[in-house]
Amino acid sequence: MTAPAATKVSEEGRIFSLVVKVAERCNLNCSYCYMYNHADQSYLRRPAFMSDEVFAQLLVRIHEYCDRRPKHRMSLVFHGGEPMLMGAERFRRFTNLAREQLGDKLDSIKLQSNATLVDDAWIATLRELGITVGVSLDGPSEINDMFRVDHAGKGSHALVLKGLRQLQEHGLLSGVLCVVNPAHSGIGIYRYFRSLGITRMNFLFPDATHDVKQRLYGQYGKTPVADYLIPVFDDWVNEDDPAVKVTCFEDMIRTILGGTVRSDLIGNGRATYLVIDTDGSIQALDALKVCWEGTPESGLNLFEHGFDDLDKGLPLLHRVVHEGIPMCATCDACRERGTCSGGYLPHRYSRTNGFDNPSIWCQDLLTLFAYVRNYIDTRAGA
Repeated sequence: MTAPAATKVSEEGRIFSLVVKVAERCNLNCSYCYMYNHADQSYLRRPAFMSDEVFAQLLVRIHEYCDRRPKHRMSLVFHGGEPMLMGAERFRRFTNLAREQLGDKLDSIKLQSNATLVDDAWIATLRELGITVGVSLDGPSEINDMFRVDHAGKGSHALVLKGLRQLQEHGLLSGVLCVVNPAHSGIGIYRYFRSLGITRMNFLFPDATHDVKQRLYGQYGKTPVADYLIPVFDDWVNEDDPAVKVTCFEDMIRTILGGTVRSDLIGNGRATYLVIDTDGSIQALDALKVCWEGTPESGLNLFEHGFDDLDKGLPLLHRVVHEGIPMCATCDACRERGTCSGGYLPHRYSRTNGFDNPSIWCQDLLTLFAYVRNYIDTRAGA
C-alpha cells in the first residue's frame, strides 16, 4: 500500500481524522438536523449503509496518506445518520479490519450515537473492542423531546436515557453533546447532566444561516445562546471540579490565553478532518448542508481519488483544508478577530454574500468572550 512516488504531497494542511458515515439514515427525525431538515437532501440519493467494499477502500486511502507522512496517524469517527443502525456485528468487523490493516497509523476509533439502539449486543461488542460512545442529548424529557423525536413524532428521551445508563454502567460513555435550545436556560440542563453523573459534555450552537436565522430564532432576543450558556459557565466554574469538562468553555479559555484549539466553533482554522459518505464520496464538514444543496460535495470519491487530491475537486473542500476561508471585513476589524475569528463556517453563510459575513451568533460570541475574559482577569487579579 505504498504511495506512488510521483504524487505530490501538499503540506499546507493535514487531515487528522475522518468522519465516517457508516449509516445514511437515522431512526430519529430531529427537527434541527442539518442532514435531513435543512437545504441539502443528498442523503436520499446515497446508499443506506456503507458497504464492506467502500470501507476497505477507505483504509487503502488512509494507508496512502499516512505513508507519505512518516509517523502520521488518523482517527475514525463512526457517524451517521445513526451509526448503530449498521448493527453490532458489522461494527465489529469494520473496527477489527481497521485495526488489522492500519496498525500504528490508526490513532483511535470513536462512535457518536443517539443511544436509542443500545442493547446487550452493542454493550458486549463495545466492551470487547474497548470503544466508547458519545451520546447526543439535549436535556430532560420536556426539553429534549421538543426537537429530538422519532419519525412518528414521539420523543426519544426515555430510550436515550436507558442507553446512556447502560453505557455509563460499563464505562463506555465518552461524553454528551447538547444542542443549545434558546427557549430555555442552560443551567437546568447542565445540572440535569451533572445529576446523571455526566462529567464530559459540549454545548453546540444551533446550525442555521443568515437566510433562516430570524425565522427560526428571532423571537429569542439578541443573545439567546449567550443567555443560555453564561449561567452554565458560572455553575461550572463554581463547581470547580477538574474532572468536569465542558469543551466549549475550555476552548474559549484556551484561545483567550493564546493557546491553540481545533474547535469548529471558533478560531477559523483550516479543517483537519474530512467526511466520508456511505458511497465513498469525500466531503467537507457536513454541517455545511444547512447552506445549499450540495455544499459539502467535492466531486471526489475514494475509488478514484486520495486525500492528496483535494485540488482536483470542487474548490470549497480544498479551501477549507489547505487555505482556510478569510474572515469578512467586520470580523477582521473586531477585537476578537484572533479568538472567535468569525465563528463556525456554516453560520457565516448567506445567499447574498456567501461566507463573507460574521456568524449569525456574532453577538452571542462577543458576549460570551467578554464574560469569559472578565472571569479570567478577575481570577488573575485575585
